[in-house]
Amino acid sequence: MCNHFHIAVVTIRDVAREAGVSTATVSRVLNGSGYVDRATAERVRSAVARLGYRPNVHWKRLASNSSETVCFLLGNRTVMNSMQMRMLMACERALAEAGYDLAFLCFRYSPDTPPGLLELPRLLRHQGAVDGVILAGVHHRNLREALKSLNLPHVVLGNTFLGDERDLETDAVIYDDVAGAYEATQYLLRLGHRRIAFVGNTALPWLNRRYRGYCEALGRAGLQPWGVTAAWDVSNIEFGQLAACELLREAEWPTAIFGGNDEIAAGVWKELVKRRVRIPEQISLMGFGDREEFSILEPPLASVSVFQDRLGAELARMLLEKLRKPGLQLPSLKLPCKVLERGSCGPVSFDAKEEGS
Repeated sequence: MCNHFHIAVVTIRDVAREAGVSTATVSRVLNGSGYVDRATAERVRSAVARLGYRPNVHWKRLASNSSETVCFLLGNRTVMNSMQMRMLMACERALAEAGYDLAFLCFRYSPDTPPGLLELPRLLRHQGAVDGVILAGVHHRNLREALKSLNLPHVVLGNTFLGDERDLETDAVIYDDVAGAYEATQYLLRLGHRRIAFVGNTALPWLNRRYRGYCEALGRAGLQPWGVTAAWDVSNIEFGQLAACELLREAEWPTAIFGGNDEIAAGVWKELVKRRVRIPEQISLMGFGDREEFSILEPPLASVSVFQDRLGAELARMLLEKLRKPGLQLPSLKLPCKVLERGSCGPVSFDAKEEGS
């Protein structure tokens, strides 16, 4: 014998009947729109409580012509690092406070594909599925053009955008990695270092900007830049290891190595430890990005914080402003970085090459 249970769904009409008002009045009370006198509003709320009515969120979204959902689109990445995760969570918090849900998607595409031929994720292709897009990871102009053609408001983390810098004059949040690298190099100079090597593939725009900041600081001190900046097609960790091997073949070792990001610095670290080079007594080591996954290194890795939480919050804030005012273009925001002085950097105390021999 099979028992069938029927669960009655309470509708807005049931609430209206129970409260002795029209469905329009119930709607105004629930949505906080229009005038309803206090006694009537209280009758409606009491009826809602007695009947256990739950508003249909889909109808509400249709009525407001909004999905109340934003997409966080990570571009051209095979893995998600802790910086991107921190930004994602900061976006989620800021959007939740404003009543929006956040959907996460990955999207890998070629910069050579015309905007109209990009095979966008279904969530973006379906009109009304999301209200706007936050672009993180590596992105290109063709995707921004495709989003514009769909009238999808979007903002972008500008540091890893590959394209003309003029494309980033509006609707972008950017951290000042040139100034961050300059300050990090200044910190090493204050510790007495004069043989400071930069390590990173400067064919990548973000590492090239950090190299520029490093070069500017050395130039002001009357010193020449040097290091390993080749366009090797290897992982960041492997790049750091190979670069460390190159630098330790020099007649004079560097007294400090500046990794273009924390991953590269960790690769350098790995090779130095393998060769029993002491950090920072023989070689000081600086990274960039302050990534959580490298907090296990001991002594702690000195780095440059890009304030990931603030980046995420500002991206969300900028997009929300664009959603409130359709068609609005906002001037891009540039945020400062901060050097984090930690145990992997120390003053020069002796000749690194002699001690390492």
